[in-house]
Amino acid sequence: MDSSYAAYLLKQQGYNVVGVTFRLFSDASSITIERAKKIAHDLSIPHHVIDLCREFHCHVVEPFVEGYKAGKTPNPCIFCNEHIKSTVFIKKALEMGARKVATGHYAIIENRDGNYFIRKGVDKTKDQSYFLYRIQQELLHYMLFPLGRFTKKSITHTVHSMKWDMGDAGESQDICFVGHRNYRTFLSRFITVQKGPIYYVDGTFMGYHNGIHLYTIGQRRGINIPYREPLYVIDIIPHEHTLIVGTQRDLQTHRVIADTVHFFTNRFHGRASGRVRYRQKEALCTYTISQGILEANFSEPISSVTPGQSLVLYENDTVIGGGIIRSKRFS
Repeated sequence: MDSSYAAYLLKQQGYNVVGVTFRLFSDASSITIERAKKIAHDLSIPHHVIDLCREFHCHVVEPFVEGYKAGKTPNPCIFCNEHIKSTVFIKKALEMGARKVATGHYAIIENRDGNYFIRKGVDKTKDQSYFLYRIQQELLHYMLFPLGRFTKKSITHTVHSMKWDMGDAGESQDICFVGHRNYRTFLSRFITVQKGPIYYVDGTFMGYHNGIHLYTIGQRRGINIPYREPLYVIDIIPHEHTLIVGTQRDLQTHRVIADTVHFFTNRFHGRASGRVRYRQKEALCTYTISQGILEANFSEPISSVTPGQSLVLYENDTVIGGGIIRSKRFS
C-alpha cells in the first residue's frame, strides 16, 4: 500500500513515474510482483522487475547470518536501506534514465543550503527514520519520501475510498527473506547448533542452552531456568558459546558504545536524544566520536542494549547519525 500510494502521489504531482519491484531472493513470492504489476497498470505507469538477489544476499542476508554466528542481533532492514534501496537502486535507476528514486518510507528529506538531512515523518507511530540513518548523505539528493508528511491512517482511508484491489496485502514483514518461517529455523540452515553453558552475572553456573543464535539480549523466553526472579539474557560470549543471564535490573546501562559510525554532521561531540531499538522511547544523552568509535552516555538508564542493533541519535526531529552497537564481554 505504501509504495503504491507513493507512486500515486508522485503522478498527481506531475512526475513521470515508473514502477519498480525488486526480486531479492530466489524463493520470492510471485504474488507480490503480480500485485505490483496490477497497481502499476491501474496507475497507467510502466512496471519493471529488477533482479537484485546477488546484491541482497551479499549486503543483507550474509551479514544477518554472520551476525548471529557472532552472538549479535543485526537489523537487516537498516542494511537493506543502506545498500539496496538507496545505493544499488539509485545506480540502476540512473542507468534506466531516471533522475530520482522514491520509496514508501515514512520520513522526510530536508535540503538545508545544499546539504540533505533525514527528519522524522509526521506520523510518529510509523516514523522510519531510525532505519534510514546509514544512507549516504550525498545520495539523498536523488531520493524522495512522498509519504513523510502523511499519516498511515489518512493513507489507508484514501486507498480504501479509491477501491484499489490490494488483495491480502498487509504490513511489510520486518525480515522479508525469512517470510512465515521462524527466524531460528531460517538460521539453522546456516548455523550448526552448538550447546553451551549459562552463567548468572555473578559467575554461578545455571545450566545449558541449545545454541547462542537462538537468543538475543533482553530475551526472557527460552531460558527455562527456575529462579526467584525472571531471568533475561544479559550478554552473549560467542567464542565460548556462553550465555550470561540476570534480572531486569542487570539489563540497564547508561553507556553505549558503537562503531561503523555514520554521521550527517561534523560535530564529534554534543548533546542529543537517542535510542537503541526502533520502538524504544528516545532518551537524552551526551555523545563523543573518537577514532571511529561513538560513545553515548544517557541521563537515564536504558535497557536491552544489544550488539548488532543500532544506536541512532537525533537533534529535535532530525537524524544526526549513529552506529552499530559493539560486542562487549560482560563485566
